[in-house]
Amino acid sequence: MKIGTKISLFYTSVTFAITLFIILVFYVFTSRYVDKLFQLNLADKAYLSAQKNWEKDEVDPKSYRLILEEYNELLPRAREVLLNKDSLPAMKDSLNKYLSPKEQAKLYEGDPVFFNKHKLRGVALYYPDNQGKFVVLIMAHNKYGYNIQQHTLVLSLILLLISSVVVFIMGRIYSENIMLPLKNLLQHLKQIRGNNLNFRLKEAGNKDELDALIHTLNEMLDRINEAFKSEKSFVSCASHELNNPLTAIQGECEISLMKQRTPEEYIESLQRISTESQRLSQLVKQLMFLSRHDEDLLIQERSPIRLNDFLKNMVQKNSRIVFSNETDIKEDIILSANPYLLEIALENFLSNACKYSQGDVDLRLKLTAEADPFIEIEDYGIGIPEAEVFQIFQSFYRASNTRAYSGNGIGLSLSFKILSAYGAKISVDTEENVHTKFTIIFSDIQASDNNEKEL
Repeated sequence: MKIGTKISLFYTSVTFAITLFIILVFYVFTSRYVDKLFQLNLADKAYLSAQKNWEKDEVDPKSYRLILEEYNELLPRAREVLLNKDSLPAMKDSLNKYLSPKEQAKLYEGDPVFFNKHKLRGVALYYPDNQGKFVVLIMAHNKYGYNIQQHTLVLSLILLLISSVVVFIMGRIYSENIMLPLKNLLQHLKQIRGNNLNFRLKEAGNKDELDALIHTLNEMLDRINEAFKSEKSFVSCASHELNNPLTAIQGECEISLMKQRTPEEYIESLQRISTESQRLSQLVKQLMFLSRHDEDLLIQERSPIRLNDFLKNMVQKNSRIVFSNETDIKEDIILSANPYLLEIALENFLSNACKYSQGDVDLRLKLTAEADPFIEIEDYGIGIPEAEVFQIFQSFYRASNTRAYSGNGIGLSLSFKILSAYGAKISVDTEENVHTKFTIIFSDIQASDNNEKEL
């Protein structure tokens, strides 16, 4: 079932239920009012009957004539029964036909007593007079009241059906108008393919939820397009980078097999193959890390890391790196991270600093004003062109002044991915041919107090 039909049926059902409830309330109160009005007419008829029969000698002729006129006009087809209390057994038998013992007891209290006898509605009136004590019974069929009730019910049901049909038709038309932009949107979305991801949906300009949906879809298409381009670039660059060491290995093997070689030549050839194999292995590992999602990196086993000792161990691998701890606290700074991944991320920064400079590389451990630890890695080499700083964390990107240096442009992008997955923030301060300083703030990967206590 289509959404438009569901909307129409829903609101039609709601309208039908509400209207039916209103009709039932109206019918019940109308029926009660008609019955009450008929009871009042019966009571008036009973009083007029008593006055007609026993008040003739007590009123003037003009008043008596008015009583007769009202009596004849009010419920002319009513059945009348007059009972004399002096004939108690006969009156008792007659009253038993119409009234229960409880109603008979209530009769002598002075108020009219209303009763039903088959299809007849009736009233009993006790009327004491100077001529005796009498009981007046007036019975009549509420034909007009019944007709009013029937016509009211039928008319209400007809109006209910008509209103439900009208509401359904109007709801159907309105829902179709509402769903029309969504249908157009669906048709446009079906036109989007992998080769036309630049296609964007047009907003109606109504500033409503539909415009918000279109705007969100366009943003999603932007992200998909960027991801698609990045994926294509990644695959292309990865293929190129993998092809280089594979070509070198294959070429070295073919050259070695062209003729008989001396043991020394075979050793040199195998060393070159080993170097290219290590390069290929390292490249494959880096590509595997780059292909992982942030969630995959975060599920790697974490452990508390003493950042001070961790950095000291890394410095021992290269004598050009000068480490300094400029924190004001004596306790160890504890991070919760995967040691292997953290070492990969920091090692890439340090190796690049050593590669692109000739002198020492400064590695500093500091604290921010909020007591968050951060690391500064600064070299005094070729620097990074200002216009290219924003691109250095892209996969396979290499700055224009690094062509003379070996590398594949994966290291910084891999470090950025690992540190970003942990919530660390990286900033760059550089000047070409002067220096390059990377600042890494660890605000979100500090270990809890429990971990510190365990250590």
